[in-house]
Amino acid sequence: MEKKSRSADPKIAVKKTVKVKKSAKPASPKNRVRARRMSPDSRREQLLACALKVYADKGIGKAGHTDLAEEAGVSVPTTFHYFPTREDLTEAVLEEVKRFLLEDIVAPRFNDPCPAPESIEIMLLSFSHSIDTCPDHIRVWFEWSVSVRDGLWDKYLVFYNHAIKGVRSILERGKQESSIPESLGVDDATRVIIGVAHMIVQMGFSGSSKEAIGHTIHSLTHGYLSNSRYSS
Repeated sequence: MEKKSRSADPKIAVKKTVKVKKSAKPASPKNRVRARRMSPDSRREQLLACALKVYADKGIGKAGHTDLAEEAGVSVPTTFHYFPTREDLTEAVLEEVKRFLLEDIVAPRFNDPCPAPESIEIMLLSFSHSIDTCPDHIRVWFEWSVSVRDGLWDKYLVFYNHAIKGVRSILERGKQESSIPESLGVDDATRVIIGVAHMIVQMGFSGSSKEAIGHTIHSLTHGYLSNSRYSS
């Protein structure tokens, strides 16, 4: 009786075929998408903008370097080069939100030629418009403002105290020019105005019209802050 050749065994032939398939050519490097070259400053600016979006979409406690790399179209090691730890990444995002609100929304109203209640109204209207123009900043701020855990609250209080100081300076100007009532407590009014920012965001995200938000802001500034005896 003849012995069958091992190469004639169909099972062995199949195994050989499978092995050939497993050793298929690796993906060509030409098919990989490379990130566009940028200067270090431009790359960091791009990554920070993408990080804001990622943190706004996924939440402060969940977003990370992998999410950032996917959003920015870069490698994960690239994100770690600019933000070595997750704490560094979170700190950069929160600092940008803080900078935006204090420098772009509050500070421009310090030297307004108009009465203080009008300065507050312009500031709040500018803040409401940023819900559409800079939604990622606002969404991150809104979550941050109620994050009383994981060390985020201490960071928020630093921002909050800076905001309180800025708004108070505008109201104190109003006291000096008599555009707000003498009986109005500056500290109380300052906290009310900061609180109104939360109401504005809630109105914006719940579908209230710009007209409705503007009317609410106008009613507050002229009904609560304005001195009816003041004449410009």
